[in-house]
Amino acid sequence: MQFVKTEPGKDPIIVEGFFAATPAKVFEAWTKPDIVVKWFGHKPNSLHSASIDLRPGGEWQFLLSKDDDKSIGFEGLYQDVLPGEKLVFSWAHVVEHANGEREETPRSRVEVTFTSKGQGTFVRLVHTAISNEDSRRGIGGGWEAAFTHMDDILS
Repeated sequence: MQFVKTEPGKDPIIVEGFFAATPAKVFEAWTKPDIVVKWFGHKPNSLHSASIDLRPGGEWQFLLSKDDDKSIGFEGLYQDVLPGEKLVFSWAHVVEHANGEREETPRSRVEVTFTSKGQGTFVRLVHTAISNEDSRRGIGGGWEAAFTHMDDILS
């Protein structure tokens, strides 16, 4: 893998990449819903929608799919927001059924740092406290794909 630096299935998942854009522009790619929907996911433009309340305690939600029976996505709360420098947020995979039932994985933690380097930005993501190895493998593959799509959008 180009971006994932840890062995598949290990905790934490560490993802690193260099992007040919300023820290402000890369941070914007992480925090503007209309940009997030273009790069987040296993395929480009695979999100149904994204909503972001960018402040400590603010909620974020990325919706992968939605039909009459259920919606599937990811969500969490921002814990730390330093524009152009750092994002820290909780993370859970969520399935909401039409009858109101909700399935949610235990919350994990994501920390993303943005560091100016030459003519671009070095991004380091550390995703910790994922409950099991299979989930870590899936999430690691997802981050690899997402960083690849983000690289395409920012270059």
